[in-house]
Amino acid sequence: MWTGRTSKIMKISSSDGKTVSEMKQSFYKTIMLLAMAAWSAAAYGQETITWQECVNYAHLNNPDLKSSLEAINKSKAATGVARSAYLPQINANAGVNTSKTIDKSPVDRKEKLTMSQTQLLASMNKSASSITNSFSYGVSGKQLIFDSMKTIYDIKAAESAADDSLFQYHIKSAAVRLELRTAFVKLLKAQESVDIAKQIIEIRKKNYNLVKMRYLAGREHKGSLMSAEANLEQARFNLKQAERNITSAQRALLNVMGIYSYINIKAQGSLTDTTAAEGRPDFDSIVKRHPFVLSARKQREAADYSEKSRIASFLPVISATGGVDQSLAETAGTRTNNVNLKAGLSATMPLFTGGGNYYNLEQAKAQSRKLEADEASARDQVMTNLEQYWIAWQNAIDSVEVQRKYLAAAEERAKIAEAEYSLGLVVFDIWITIEDQLVQMKQSYLETRANKLLAEAQWIQAKGETLAYDK
Repeated sequence: MWTGRTSKIMKISSSDGKTVSEMKQSFYKTIMLLAMAAWSAAAYGQETITWQECVNYAHLNNPDLKSSLEAINKSKAATGVARSAYLPQINANAGVNTSKTIDKSPVDRKEKLTMSQTQLLASMNKSASSITNSFSYGVSGKQLIFDSMKTIYDIKAAESAADDSLFQYHIKSAAVRLELRTAFVKLLKAQESVDIAKQIIEIRKKNYNLVKMRYLAGREHKGSLMSAEANLEQARFNLKQAERNITSAQRALLNVMGIYSYINIKAQGSLTDTTAAEGRPDFDSIVKRHPFVLSARKQREAADYSEKSRIASFLPVISATGGVDQSLAETAGTRTNNVNLKAGLSATMPLFTGGGNYYNLEQAKAQSRKLEADEASARDQVMTNLEQYWIAWQNAIDSVEVQRKYLAAAEERAKIAEAEYSLGLVVFDIWITIEDQLVQMKQSYLETRANKLLAEAQWIQAKGETLAYDK
């Protein structure tokens, strides 16, 4: 086992709300474990993996869960952005400027009459110039005082969206658990299919030898012998097919676990369990805590707060402003130093925005009504799924016992029919039909046991249970 030849895979917190830092710390441990597991598989051949180990690996490495986790971090950051509007907004500024001023002195009209052309041109080119160097810097700030609670509603909307992202993570985790359990059960089924295929080969081989013996004794015709031989070849083909299916099932399980390099693994466990039919659960209590319903509720709450925020955008906003600026300037050797202190209150109120605020409000109202209807639909859908999958699971449990009795009856009939055929009491067609039913019952019993586990997995997913359910 991986736990026998390698270090025990780290326990992941039963809480699905891991932080990014925890993910990063676990990442390096996972890489080391995967490398050790790969080396162990190469050295020892097929490695056995338990269901719990599959859950741990998927919880840490599944890309869909990683994506949902980052969505949580993104929504938390969005909440911080909304809160920042209530904190002071402070800016610093600095600048350097150089300017040159040219002053051309005007010539008196009477003077122009007495000047020669050369003197006139020279006087027009006379000018005075000065260079000014200046430097300024300062700090300014703005503090929101009152905005008709618009920022508060924006914060609450962001917090509801953050809660929704967490429930969305739970929904994704439940879907991953179903996908993982399905892949694990299919690998168990593929492994048992190989064993059953080998049993069927032995049955067909015994059938062929018995028919051949009777054929050589002149008590059976060649057609029966050829049919028995064809059945044996079919059984051998089914074994090869079952062995190939194991590789496909291994790949599917590794993929859900987030492991993309092939490892020759074997699922530990059996399709046979002792789960019995149970009484009808309290569906109403399950619906109230179901992540799909809670997610729809948080989306509706966020829309309600957004609607209130749109209403507040029609009302005035009052802010306090303040700042200090200092400027230094030097012109022709003369220096100036000015300090400017500023403080004040400002109030703004939209008077006409071209209808933008009105239509934004109408849009928010429509979104609130839509999500309210979606929340009701989510409750109905969850209730329907619970009823459907609980009944399917109970039917699957009962079906296993029915198929077990059919298999026991087929095995008993096959023993009797074989003895009768050996004595010539029944013809080949009747005997081989009974043998075919035995083969079919073995395969049906395998299918029914696998369906029972798959139905249970679907029921657990319908309840909204996540990977933490198995911790």
